[in-house]
Amino acid sequence: MTGREPADDRQRLLCAVFAETLGVVEVGVDDSFFELGGHSLLATRLIARVRAALGVEIGLRAVFEAPTVALLSERLAEGGPRRPPLVRADRPDTVPLSAAQARLWFLNRLHGEAAHYNMPIAHRLTGPLDVAALDAALQDLVARHEVLRTAYPDWDGVPQQVVLEPDEAPVELATATVTEDGLAAALTDAAGYPFDITGETPLRARLLRIADDDYVLLLVVHHIACDGWSLAPLLRDLGAAYAARQRGAAPGWEPLPVQYADYALWQQEVLGRADDPNSVLSRQTRFWRGELAGMPERLRLDRLRERPAVLSHRGGRVAGVVPEDVHAALLRLAKETGTSVFMLVQAALATVLTTAGAGTDIAIGIPAAGRSDDALDDLVGFFVTTLVLRTRTDGDPSFTDLLNRVRTTDLAAFANQDLPFDHLVQALNPVRSPAWHPLIQVMLAFQNTATAELRLPGLVVAPVPVEEHITRFDLRFELVEQPAGGGIAVGLTYAVDLVAEADAVALLDRFTDFLAAAAARPDLPISALGTGARRVAELPPPAAPARTKGRAAFVFSPYGQQWMGMGRTMFRTEPVFRAALEECSSALAEHTGWSIVDELFLDEPDARTGDVGVMQPVVFAVQVGIARWLEAHGAPPSAVVGHSVGEIAACAVAGILDVPDAVRLVHHYSDQQRRVAGPGHGMAVAELSADELCARLPAGSSLSVAAHNGPRTTVLAGPAAELAELVAALRADDVLCAAVRVDLAAHSPAIDPIMADLVRAVGTLRPGPGRVPMISSVTGAELDWRTVDAAYFADNLRRTVRLSEAVAVLLPDHDVLVEVSAHPVLVPALRQCAAGTPVDVVATMRNGDDDSAGPLAALTALTGLSHPAPASRSERPGHR
Repeated sequence: MTGREPADDRQRLLCAVFAETLGVVEVGVDDSFFELGGHSLLATRLIARVRAALGVEIGLRAVFEAPTVALLSERLAEGGPRRPPLVRADRPDTVPLSAAQARLWFLNRLHGEAAHYNMPIAHRLTGPLDVAALDAALQDLVARHEVLRTAYPDWDGVPQQVVLEPDEAPVELATATVTEDGLAAALTDAAGYPFDITGETPLRARLLRIADDDYVLLLVVHHIACDGWSLAPLLRDLGAAYAARQRGAAPGWEPLPVQYADYALWQQEVLGRADDPNSVLSRQTRFWRGELAGMPERLRLDRLRERPAVLSHRGGRVAGVVPEDVHAALLRLAKETGTSVFMLVQAALATVLTTAGAGTDIAIGIPAAGRSDDALDDLVGFFVTTLVLRTRTDGDPSFTDLLNRVRTTDLAAFANQDLPFDHLVQALNPVRSPAWHPLIQVMLAFQNTATAELRLPGLVVAPVPVEEHITRFDLRFELVEQPAGGGIAVGLTYAVDLVAEADAVALLDRFTDFLAAAAARPDLPISALGTGARRVAELPPPAAPARTKGRAAFVFSPYGQQWMGMGRTMFRTEPVFRAALEECSSALAEHTGWSIVDELFLDEPDARTGDVGVMQPVVFAVQVGIARWLEAHGAPPSAVVGHSVGEIAACAVAGILDVPDAVRLVHHYSDQQRRVAGPGHGMAVAELSADELCARLPAGSSLSVAAHNGPRTTVLAGPAAELAELVAALRADDVLCAAVRVDLAAHSPAIDPIMADLVRAVGTLRPGPGRVPMISSVTGAELDWRTVDAAYFADNLRRTVRLSEAVAVLLPDHDVLVEVSAHPVLVPALRQCAAGTPVDVVATMRNGDDDSAGPLAALTALTGLSHPAPASRSERPGHR
């Protein structure tokens, strides 16, 4: 343990949870979870243990962003309510299959009694084997884990779990004698046992005798009852039972807290109903619709051989290794980039697939443990689910930039991993074909936990590989990471219908060589890394990254135009922007049940562009996304200022408010405005100073000055009829003026009816000192973060916006004003503010027909370097 002692009971409890999860004696409050050996899978276990110990629900992103006890303790206040606890349940007459089991049940029926989903586990036993004790231990194992004595009949058209009593489902220890030369073939043959899961239990055992005191034990379990994680408790319990039976006793283990049937019932409760928009099932379905929309129906992995109409599922396998020095370099790079070795491997694999001709939109499937509750740790069963991780390699990014994309994508995916894969397939309804697996054709399995071991007293036990010659995917990469940088074993199982053995060897070599090159020079573009580790070592060091030319102040505008098109285009092509949108969308969904991402991709007339309660959250999210994207590419702000809803975006970008608080605020800020919006209200802008414009108002006018956008750009608000008359009169006098496309009289007495309710609805905010100064458009002076509360933002909506005064504060210390929006009026107003000074004004407005051309041109103006335009900007089909 290093550093400070825990400050309170919560930190002390977190220290204990960290230590238990990591398997270490103790952890200090400033020790990093990942530097102590943590990774994504262990982080999932940490989350489950935090839930059990503290009753708080946190996400995987929180662990990556706050990896120490001290930091995570502060984040616990942001956690949501704990999901229902997993306990033994009252069993209904019909026990349903879990979501994962339902898919395997269907595939078992579809393909008949095939062995595509068998799990063979073989061990060589050398020494005086007690066959009777082994047979008894197998019966003990089945008695302990109900799932191993469960059948799945289809009664009345509904598949269900039928748990048999131990004496109704004995496991026969079939024995046979084989020669050494015939062992491999005997194992392959036995591993292909054709289970009929509707009428028999899912475990078979076979003992092959090679010689006296030399046996091989083969267990074959159907995947419907077992997954990779299950092997550890299965083998541990079998070993403990054998040891007890050898002594003439029954095993003395503690009863399991739950059984698999309890999990299946609990999973239904946690996921909720599909017709409930706020259920986990509905929320995560919305996320995955957005995440995978427009993805190619399959990767083009059939360049060497024509894809047959029906895959045979015959597989071959080749193996390789990532050496210790490369593994150590990967560990260092993961630490430096705030990622994990798994994320590095994923980014490398996506790049290698791109160079192999699979395109730049790469979908890779990964098995996720699915054990989201502590009660499942020691249970045998099928909990694993498949996640689809989408990696975009377009634009030839550096490997470091690609890692940023992967990290953003993965953390969002891990936060939505409860959705069953089969439900995802049904929801997205991709093109189905017996020639390829739906959604994913490449799998990546990364093992960095302790290997499951079988220990039998008096015997030397060693695992024996079983060649199944079966694959369910075009390619399956399997990596096993050794502790402490001891290297990574790599295996590639390939579909022989599509890939020859020589091509598989070449692909695996290219993958391991790319990992070595990326570990050595992650600053290089991925195209350069693809030339190989030896060539990369000869390249010169990287140039200094681009930075903003001078000090830039970001100006966040009010409700404007072009938001939907800009948001759609940037979401499709820019990962940093997409991550910000997804973060805002996820936070907003907790309050509204609808998705910002979904709204972006609605087509007219469905798009709710006239609804202030929808558009202002969209405006906020797009502004935060553009600001983060600019900063990620070398153009950070040194100060910020905002106008109306832009004031909230400015607070979020400055760090005065975190995103959850800012999203909650913008929701109530916009939702309350719905009450006073309507065709009777409006706003107009004129190229006059406030004094000149007020002098033009007729006596008794109820119009109010809503904003000083510039020295000669003033906004009025009030009754729409009066505004129309005034605009006509001003135009008759050749004054440049126009009605603003809103039906809202913000910053006028029309807002008074909602002021008190707005303050109550927003409630308590948790501001902080921020990272850059913010100039208030309410006061026209630098904002004291301690004054940021609900009343401040109510004033922001009611009082005249003093943007020109706020900008005047920025001009002496800045070289450029960046209008972070798509507002057609604000840029001319900012240029008025900067007239007569050396300060430049850069707009992110659309330039031509391309909605991303404005942000790209702004970035070029700020850094002096062009940002490559994405290869494709086609619409995302089906995203509704």
